[in-house]
Amino acid sequence: MKGTIVIAVREMVQQQFGKDAWTKALLEAGIDKEPAIAPSSMIDDKVVINVIQGICRTTGKSMQQFADMFGEYWVTQYAQRMYKSFFLGSKCARDFLLKMDSVHVSMTRAFPDSTPPRFEYEWKSDNTLIMTYKSPRGLMDIFIGLIKGVGKHYGENLQVRKITSNQVEIVFPKAA
Repeated sequence: MKGTIVIAVREMVQQQFGKDAWTKALLEAGIDKEPAIAPSSMIDDKVVINVIQGICRTTGKSMQQFADMFGEYWVTQYAQRMYKSFFLGSKCARDFLLKMDSVHVSMTRAFPDSTPPRFEYEWKSDNTLIMTYKSPRGLMDIFIGLIKGVGKHYGENLQVRKITSNQVEIVFPKAA
């Protein structure tokens, strides 16, 4: 997993729970000294998942609560500083989500060692999208939290429902 994810997790935890919570979460994950992390560095997925589990134990949040908090933080704060260009041209959550697979393809070209998730799209109706998450990481809760964060960013009340272990149903508000 790219270091930028860990950097955003650290920022969020320190901002919302304090620096001590981050330190305790690292200790919970078996890390006694915080390593220096660059945004483009690769961090072992298991280490990141252990840190997230440590955060959940330290803060008393469930994985879904953490995922929702992180999704909102990533989309509305971190990505606005670090990946603002990806939001250009998207006027609504639908536009943004529909281009995420191509964004991840371009990221893989730019950073060949990266393995971001890929997405497939199937329209169930005019305002209902089935989005398939394709990643061996199995971070479906984080994916759902990110979709909710996209809705918050665009001021849209998205209805997001997990329908399989790798698919979500997203109901967009009907156009006025």
